[in-house]
Amino acid sequence: MTRRTKSLRLRLVLGLTLASSLLWGSVALWRFNSLEHEINAMLDERLAASAMMVAGIVHQLQPTVSAQPGAAGDSNTTPLIARDGVACEVSLVRSEVGLVPIARTADAPEQVTHGAVGFGFITKGGKTWRSYVVEDDGLRIATADRMDARDHLVQAAWRAMAVPFALALAAIALLSWWISTHTLRPLQQLQQELRRRPPQDHTPVQAGRDTQELAPVVDSLNHLLERMDAAIAHERRWTADAAHELRTPLTAIKTHVQVAQMALATPATGMAGQALAHAGEGIAHMQHTLEQLLRLARIESGNPAETTLCQGPAIMHAAELAVQQSRQRAEAEHWPSAQVHITQTPTAAARWQSLSIALPPALLTCAITNLLDNALRHHAGSHPVELTLQSGRLADGSQCVTICVRDRGPGLSPGECEQAQKRFWRKTASTAGSGLGLTIVRRIAESAGGSLTLQPADPGLRVQLRLPMQVAPRSPTPG
Repeated sequence: MTRRTKSLRLRLVLGLTLASSLLWGSVALWRFNSLEHEINAMLDERLAASAMMVAGIVHQLQPTVSAQPGAAGDSNTTPLIARDGVACEVSLVRSEVGLVPIARTADAPEQVTHGAVGFGFITKGGKTWRSYVVEDDGLRIATADRMDARDHLVQAAWRAMAVPFALALAAIALLSWWISTHTLRPLQQLQQELRRRPPQDHTPVQAGRDTQELAPVVDSLNHLLERMDAAIAHERRWTADAAHELRTPLTAIKTHVQVAQMALATPATGMAGQALAHAGEGIAHMQHTLEQLLRLARIESGNPAETTLCQGPAIMHAAELAVQQSRQRAEAEHWPSAQVHITQTPTAAARWQSLSIALPPALLTCAITNLLDNALRHHAGSHPVELTLQSGRLADGSQCVTICVRDRGPGLSPGECEQAQKRFWRKTASTAGSGLGLTIVRRIAESAGGSLTLQPADPGLRVQLRLPMQVAPRSPTPG
């Protein structure tokens, strides 16, 4: 099932458009409510001003009006011209007959002057009117306008606000799309450069390095390419070295098998058993080399986050188990007979309870076993191989556990000590072993933050494995 991709550009445009809509929509609603109030207040002021203006005009004509008073009916009223759509009615106040209309606009509702003085609402003919009545010196003037006309005016004002808002919102969306497209162009350039890059090209990526927000991503990508290039080169060297080392025992096995086949054809020579014995030695050598290669591959591909602590009792147990395994290998491969003498400092077992190193007991056993195998393989003389476990402080004040193995064999020169930790390195082509033991020990030491040091000893070789101490947990890890 294909997973749907998410567009950063679409998210950016929708986010900006939504934010603009919420912001300007809130402002528009607030302005709409205030605008409706302001329009009604303005129209009310217009009603009052119209009424006061008509009152002033009527007072100027009051002598004429008083000389010819009209009756109470509508037939004698004088028609007025409406001002700006405002309906108006003028009435005389007669105590014996009440109000006598004397003038009215054509669209004015009847008896609008009968309302209370001031602003009010009246309903005539199924329509609601907003009215204003003023009484002055025997005259009552009323002005009014229809509420539906006011509502129509408010709606027109709202439409006048909404249309520009909609156009501005559409312009914001288009402008956001154009800006986001231009802003995200470095990402598109980075994608195009990566797409055109061949698999063998590990040169640094250039696209996006001049963009402040994209530069950290490009730098991380370049670092990743460097690590991948180093890892691929490492695997190529590893494969080439492994193929070279396995080719020699396979050739020897093939040769010895062919000699055995020829010897079996002529049983009188007695060479078949010797050839098969040499073939078995070649098979054992190749098996040991393959085991070392697999062990090195597991160590190099291990996850540091899964490392467990190895405490004092487990450290001692790992050393004892390594001595046992090395003795068994020495007996099986007929190495020169030698003993292993173990020394620990401090000597009290209780002092080791609080010590711990960031290394699983199995890897610690593997490291000590490889050191002892090298020492027993090249040891000479009657003195035992010395294995020393010591805890102490370094020159920088850090605490560490030092595991030292000393043999009395031919030893190595200072230059050879530097070369000996490389994979498949052997002093001579005829030297026994796979050339991986010290490499495995170095990788185990590096995984725990430690180091491996080779020093010439007269006679022999001294190898020191230093592992930094860690804070021990409350419950010790069993070996």
